[in-house]
Amino acid sequence: MVRKTVIMRVTGMVQGVGFRYTTKHLAYKMNISGIVKNLQDGSVEIQAIAEEEDLEKFIEAVKKGPSPAARIGEVYIYKDAPVEERKTFDIEY
Repeated sequence: MVRKTVIMRVTGMVQGVGFRYTTKHLAYKMNISGIVKNLQDGSVEIQAIAEEEDLEKFIEAVKKGPSPAARIGEVYIYKDAPVEERKTFDIEY
């Protein structure tokens, strides 16, 4: 099967609330590879790679907010974006 890519930028109260950690855990459970990192503007960027069906489920889960303390504002989605191939999902600092 063909793996797809997506870059998401998540705004709202998503830094300092465990968002990256819970996103990593969610990605692990859903067989997603990629990275999650804080951006200087207070948002979070997620780069994800997976089978299309798994990726769609992951996007929906991120929109709901994987961290109970997070308050999601907007989720900007860029499908088929150039993303570095990875075998795991990591938090980038």
